[in-house]
Amino acid sequence: MSKTQPRPKVVIDSAIRVTPRLSALPIELVPIAGGDVSAASLGNADALLTRTVTRVDATLLASAHLRFVGTASSGVDHIDTHYLKYRNIGFADAKGCNAAAVGDYVLAAIASCHRLPALLAGEIVGLVGYGHVGHALAARLVALGARVMVYDPFVHNVTAGVEHVCLEDALGCPIVSLHASLHGDYPHPSQNLIDSTRVGCIRDDALFINAGRGGLVTTGALLDLASRGVTLVIDTWPGEPKISAELVSKVALATPHIAGYSTNAKINATDYLIDSLVSALGISESEVRADVTDEVPMVLDVSGLSRVDTPARVDTPARGDTLAQIDALTKLNALDKAISAVSCIVEDDAHFRRVWQSAPVSQTFESLREHYRLRHQISDLRVTLSEPRPDLVQILTAAGVGHVH
Repeated sequence: MSKTQPRPKVVIDSAIRVTPRLSALPIELVPIAGGDVSAASLGNADALLTRTVTRVDATLLASAHLRFVGTASSGVDHIDTHYLKYRNIGFADAKGCNAAAVGDYVLAAIASCHRLPALLAGEIVGLVGYGHVGHALAARLVALGARVMVYDPFVHNVTAGVEHVCLEDALGCPIVSLHASLHGDYPHPSQNLIDSTRVGCIRDDALFINAGRGGLVTTGALLDLASRGVTLVIDTWPGEPKISAELVSKVALATPHIAGYSTNAKINATDYLIDSLVSALGISESEVRADVTDEVPMVLDVSGLSRVDTPARVDTPARGDTLAQIDALTKLNALDKAISAVSCIVEDDAHFRRVWQSAPVSQTFESLREHYRLRHQISDLRVTLSEPRPDLVQILTAAGVGHVH
């Protein structure tokens, strides 16, 4: 791009993080709230960086002269990609940007619902969807000792330790977690995938987690599950941001679509778009500064979990505790401590319910998302041990801890 040319104008949803890489580009950033992005606001823009709250289609873009649209999200059901292709408008999404953060959320849900001991003992987890999030989560679960069954009609090869099964078998697992993309394309549409018919596949004693897309399951199906005693952890909701107040009151843990909201995920969501943006706008590589990180590693001291200290945490040996059982509990405590160091799921649930009860409207849901405080990830942890413990190193590394020493 010549220095004499005007800087390209890029309209950006004001909730998208402006990272060092993005701010270094020779562009004019125009922040607008996602709900306020309109055809008029795009009149002389060269690019649009958006989120799931903005519907990008012919209605929005008919009079625009955009060269690029990027969504800082994994889901693209809010984007009419066919129209963008017809208009020859470049497009990129941020698939995989929040895979680690969502995986952390699922582990926190499992721990908070007291299913962590069963998981480490070989519990079966059914994952619906084996994309970026599902694939990464499956690897962590297998490393932790769980059996993993995956349903994804678009995937034919899975990694070692993961079993490819039909939807009914995946839904029949003791723990079920949804991570499929949302679409209505034949022959395997995922919209309302779990409805009043398929809900019968889910066990009454199951833990059911939706941190994928709200439209994968109907409100009626979730209410049915709740009435049967299924433990529900819901982050993505049918019909959001207009969600069922009755459903909120019946789930074990409720959060406002923030499973992927970590600092690293927010940075990734922006930076994953930059190469495509630069290409579409004709910015030369010499005008793009190197990436800069603004993260500070966390330190988690688990020295108190040494073998000597552990018996104080469990019943007395007189009740039959063996050294192997103590070691197993030590690993469980270490893992739980690592998850708790970054997880806010219980606090997020309490805050969501308190605010939602005072104003159960769509604006409340969106406001909670927009103003959510970003979390650290398990991968940010730097864990110190007071003595060499290969078993703790193994379990913490399996969970995704960045470094253990």
